[in-house]
Amino acid sequence: MCSSDLDKAAADSLPLRLETRVLDTATGPDGERPLTDRLRVELGPVAQPLLALLYERDISGPAPRVLRGSIGAGLGAGVVLPLPAAGVQAHAQLEQLDVPAWERIFSTTDEAVATGPGYLPTRLALRTDRLDLEGRRFHRLVLGATQQAGGLWTANLAADEVDGHLAYRPPAAGQAGSLRARLTRLNLAPGNVQRVEQILQQPRSVPALDIVVDELTVGNRRLGHVEVEAVNHGDVPRLREWRLNRLRLSTPEARLSATGHWAAAGSEPHRTALNFRLDIDDAGQLLTRFGREGTVRGGKGHIEGQIGWMGSPLSLDHASLSGQVGIDIERGQFLKVEPGAAKLLGVLSLQSLPRRLRLDFRDVFSEGFSFDHLRGDARIDQGVLRTRNLQMNGVNAAVLMEGSADLARETQDLTVLVVPEVTAGTASLLATAVNPLVGLGTFLAQLVLRQPLQSANTQQFRITGSWADPQVEKIEAPLRR
Repeated sequence: MCSSDLDKAAADSLPLRLETRVLDTATGPDGERPLTDRLRVELGPVAQPLLALLYERDISGPAPRVLRGSIGAGLGAGVVLPLPAAGVQAHAQLEQLDVPAWERIFSTTDEAVATGPGYLPTRLALRTDRLDLEGRRFHRLVLGATQQAGGLWTANLAADEVDGHLAYRPPAAGQAGSLRARLTRLNLAPGNVQRVEQILQQPRSVPALDIVVDELTVGNRRLGHVEVEAVNHGDVPRLREWRLNRLRLSTPEARLSATGHWAAAGSEPHRTALNFRLDIDDAGQLLTRFGREGTVRGGKGHIEGQIGWMGSPLSLDHASLSGQVGIDIERGQFLKVEPGAAKLLGVLSLQSLPRRLRLDFRDVFSEGFSFDHLRGDARIDQGVLRTRNLQMNGVNAAVLMEGSADLARETQDLTVLVVPEVTAGTASLLATAVNPLVGLGTFLAQLVLRQPLQSANTQQFRITGSWADPQVEKIEAPLRR
């Protein structure tokens, strides 16, 4: 049996049988009156009903009260529904399950049976080859769930896409509810991510989250261990806010930690804000995990900052991105890739320089610049990243960079200084250049005074145009000012 068996045109008919039988009576001044009864409802063919419900009820009061019950779906012909000692249990074994279709089928039964107090299951055992829910699909799902005191539902589930334990408290008294999950694995298809983003468009509908996933996969990309803790503050007048108290993502190559919020006041659009730190053990392997294989080799350090953008936490909008970031990476190498293939990394790799460099420097950049240290700070304003102190120090040369890169348009306007073999004196000057207040002009003036030999061989360039087709202009005699 599958959910398609439940789909029918409005003019079609589906057999519905309802039977009641009094179980116990009492004799009083007004004669005999019923105390309990048994209610049975079947939907579908007599030989093999699609849905069967069996309840024992207390009918001595003004309205029937369910004492215990059992619900069966897809159990086959002749199956006797067992009654539990208390509560209502449900057993379902289906080829496929479309949750909205089952919501419609319950609406075709007697309204009191479908939605009245005590009629809905407090325990659920489900097995289905395919379940569709809110745009998400789960294959070979086995689920066992129980309702605890206070309306809390706990569940164990296993499917091709997910395995673990859930605890869900439905919304009540204006509260958004809560979801706690401890999962060994979770696999989200790209379409599932889009559905999550649609849900996030209304923060009031998002429950408080406490989620730990040992192995998260999105599409074909394994993202590792993930922890999320977030609360909803959508009940504050004129403020719609979803606050991220903790986000941790751990892979063998790196660890990301972040806090933030997604909020809007009044009729304003939502904006995401994050404080983050990314600790990196191997930048090259981390980029490979995210689809940028062969762009960097090695690299250890960290990137941290505060950023914000218009839109949901799952959709980084480059055009509205603002904030500041700092980078400090050591012992890495930019590898030779096609222009534009590595996006912003292509700007840092400076592979457009070799044809403009004097012979001594060509080998330094042609096969990818190796650096002992990459560090600097940048500010981002409406998608334009600006820096005055980006510095890469290598064995054979050092590179200083200032200027801007437009993240949305993928263009650049940079001034790049290539300093020859670094001596002890040059190294001390480079240390001062890390200060964003210094700038390349001040650094060049100090280099002329203190290291005239290195200053004579220093080369300066301006790089403009797109990331895919950078235009390089050599600035002759940069030190003659």
